[in-house]
Amino acid sequence: MSNTKNTSLVDELYSDLPRVHQELGNPEGGVWRTERSCYEFIAARCGPESRTLETGLGVSTMLFVRLGTTHTSIAPWESEIASLKRYCEERGIAQDRLELIQGFSDEVLPTLPKDELDLVLIDGGHGFPTPIIDWYYAAGRLRNHGVLVIDDVQLPAVQMLLAFLDADPRWTRIETTPKWVAYRRDSEGTLQEGHEKQDFLGESRMWTHSAPRTRIFDRLRLNKKT
Repeated sequence: MSNTKNTSLVDELYSDLPRVHQELGNPEGGVWRTERSCYEFIAARCGPESRTLETGLGVSTMLFVRLGTTHTSIAPWESEIASLKRYCEERGIAQDRLELIQGFSDEVLPTLPKDELDLVLIDGGHGFPTPIIDWYYAAGRLRNHGVLVIDDVQLPAVQMLLAFLDADPRWTRIETTPKWVAYRRDSEGTLQEGHEKQDFLGESRMWTHSAPRTRIFDRLRLNKKT
């Protein structure tokens, strides 16, 4: 696909931001968003043939729409969904490949069809255990070599998820920044499995209350198979 063309879509979005969060705290530009590099990463990997899903809604949602992916966005607040629809309508942007679902991701994700996905963006709730729940239900639909993007890596609940992914040889980091990361999935099918298949975690005591909390994640990374 044309990376240059898709990158220009990011330029267009930044020149006309979807101000969908003004009623939810009025962040800078009227919309919560991550680093521009994340959108460029997504734009370089997605096109009309892609099936995508995100938890959260904002600039990324409009990027998926402009890229023409078959896209699902799960967001809890009616105002942000209504604002995004209005943004599209005012600009004559088709929404026929966009599904906006109002609700909390832990309730919505288990009810969705199990269709295979090419890219998943986790950028919804960031309190424990929401990022892990989002990963479990959404990333379990990723095809082999599908891409998982996770925003706000500085937050504790997200760091817990990253610690597991970095330990698991079936997930490979392909992009790392202080704000977001991306992984390639090197497996397929459900993420449900027994503990006996997770020997890469090392000794189980590392997860107990007696384990030094500041060292748990370093130990996970050291135990990753290479």
